[in-house]
Amino acid sequence: MRAAISVPIDIDKGIDLARVARVMAQYKEPGELDYADAPPRVLDAIRAMKSAVAAGSIGNGTWGSELAPYKVVSDAFMDSLRNTGAFFRILDSMVKVPLRSQLVAFTANATGYVTGEGSAKRMTRSAFEREYVDAFRAVAFVVVSNELLKLGALADPLIANELRGAVSFTADEQFLTILDAGANTSASVGSTVNGVQQDLKVALAATDLGAQSRLFFIAHPDRVKLLATMTIDGGFAFADVNPVTGGTLLRTPLLPCDACASDAFYVVDASGLAGNADAIQVDNFRHATIQFDDAPDSPPTASTTVINLFQRGLTAIQASTYGGAKVVRSNSVYKLTGVDWGSANSP
Repeated sequence: MRAAISVPIDIDKGIDLARVARVMAQYKEPGELDYADAPPRVLDAIRAMKSAVAAGSIGNGTWGSELAPYKVVSDAFMDSLRNTGAFFRILDSMVKVPLRSQLVAFTANATGYVTGEGSAKRMTRSAFEREYVDAFRAVAFVVVSNELLKLGALADPLIANELRGAVSFTADEQFLTILDAGANTSASVGSTVNGVQQDLKVALAATDLGAQSRLFFIAHPDRVKLLATMTIDGGFAFADVNPVTGGTLLRTPLLPCDACASDAFYVVDASGLAGNADAIQVDNFRHATIQFDDAPDSPPTASTTVINLFQRGLTAIQASTYGGAKVVRSNSVYKLTGVDWGSANSP
């Protein structure tokens, strides 16, 4: 007896944003949206973006509720970024603060004491300094042919994966730059298992950890693979390390990060960081001119080669978000340089 098995296509909870982008790029005329190849929740999100919204007032407690369908789609995509980037994975463990805001950071914490009966109560002095959490904009776009858009739902996984990877990589590049500015550093002492253990011992000793710490390790995917395959006494030295997802090292999350240098390794206590990220924004362009170059000319020159999207039958789909982070407590980030773990696979 044969039976049909229905496999759900919504396993990827971040794919709805790609559907929004694809449908917005493909269906431009009024009334076409009713025939779009997309779930009703995606169409509701697009209508929420395109429909006029009544003016708000302090007496209207439901103002802005029309945008709720798009917020659901945006939040799902942002949540899916936690599996592809270090910044979005660590973000939930940071101290959440508004972007572009000033905050006061402790440089010397208050200390309590146990005193005997009739003894004087001791006092400590706390020290503060002002910090500013600036915002960076992570922008990514993919250029697709109009023929690809006509594939409908079949094109959504490709668009979702490309947007997700590009946004995560861009955000991680800036995040690591922020970590570098507030990190203590030292050079790795060896490439063997003993060298790894010694490096971790030094890095953890230099990081102020407490009961409220939220510890993470960040490394390049190639370094993660080498860690996963290092052996000792006939077995894997770091058996909990997953060569793809990172797994754990010392029972601490190990995050593969494409933006990380191959010879760098970060120890990050997220409780010493402040940050946040805005909702993801999606847009598309059909009549723009672009330069296919990772380092485009800015401003363009007479020798700059540009391509008109409309003439080539192409569409650019863009996703962007604002994020920010700041190291607000000293000794919260440690960076090992010159890491060559796994090149000499011996104890």
